[in-house]
Amino acid sequence: MSPKLYPTLAITGITGFLGGHMALEALRRGHHVRGTLRSMERADAVRSMLAEHLGSDSEAALTRLTFHEADLLSSDGWVEAVSGCDAVLHVASPFPLNSPRDEKKVISPARLGVKHVFEACAASGVKRLVQTSSTVAIVYGHGRDKTQFDEQHWTQLDGDMISPYIKSKTLAEQDLWMMAKQHPDVMVSAVNPGFILGPLLDRNDPGSSCDVILKMMRGEFPGVPNLGYPTVDVRDVVSLHFLVLNDSQAANQRFAATANTLPFQDLAKSLKAAFAKEGRKVGTRSMPNFLVRFFSLFDPSLRGVLPELSYMASVSSDLSRKRYDWKPRSAEDAGVATAQSLIDLGYIR
Repeated sequence: MSPKLYPTLAITGITGFLGGHMALEALRRGHHVRGTLRSMERADAVRSMLAEHLGSDSEAALTRLTFHEADLLSSDGWVEAVSGCDAVLHVASPFPLNSPRDEKKVISPARLGVKHVFEACAASGVKRLVQTSSTVAIVYGHGRDKTQFDEQHWTQLDGDMISPYIKSKTLAEQDLWMMAKQHPDVMVSAVNPGFILGPLLDRNDPGSSCDVILKMMRGEFPGVPNLGYPTVDVRDVVSLHFLVLNDSQAANQRFAATANTLPFQDLAKSLKAAFAKEGRKVGTRSMPNFLVRFFSLFDPSLRGVLPELSYMASVSSDLSRKRYDWKPRSAEDAGVATAQSLIDLGYIR
């Protein structure tokens, strides 16, 4: 496919799970891509990763890829990164495995990143910006009895179950819309994915997104917490970004990207069924909440989810499905694809 409206794209956070997939798809579509990263030391690794998945087309495709150093916390480098671009996909945002003691370590880069990227677009004359937000900016703070949501809802930060990550994504998207009102010449949209699974690209870094699957497959969970999230395959998140990007009527709108809400126990059962050999260590028994709290004393990654135990929200993606005929893979299939990639890349032996 050849790009039509936006031949040259800046993609922030190209070293990340979603950012890497976004760059891969952009190159396959024929775009020129400017990828931002915090350190140019990562450039060769990203290039090699993309080359591996581009296959026989890699040599030609990678001539359309350049890298630009820019940190979310600093305004330096952003104008240079986006100048001359036709559009920006702002993907970069911190996604910590463990909640930090100082919430500013998550909130500051998320909010400052939006500020620096938006201001660079406005200064450079970039007229199209699509930001990757999250369903966590939609579902929290409404009380545990409310479980059905869509794009019209906003997380209430004075409510319950608010973590630093949830706060960071909510505040960053609110900042986006405030700046969009101040600069109506920049056409802005947001895509709000759920919990992102799907095939991993990087054989050297499993990242945060695939950590749950990796731990399940390695048998690190003695059971399954009573948790579940609106979930989506990374490839479907990418496809929706490009649908929204190329929609001239999508300005000032947000689009939820979810397949279905996936309870972790159903995820574990899907993995167990799909991988007779590699999935033998996957635990499928439900773990009582008190045991999760006990194990959280030893596993910091569990502490952040304690307030959410036994709460499972659903976010409708009907707007995306009806408007674009967007048909995401099931969350169960996304989980299996994640595990298969972990096997293929040697993380699970």
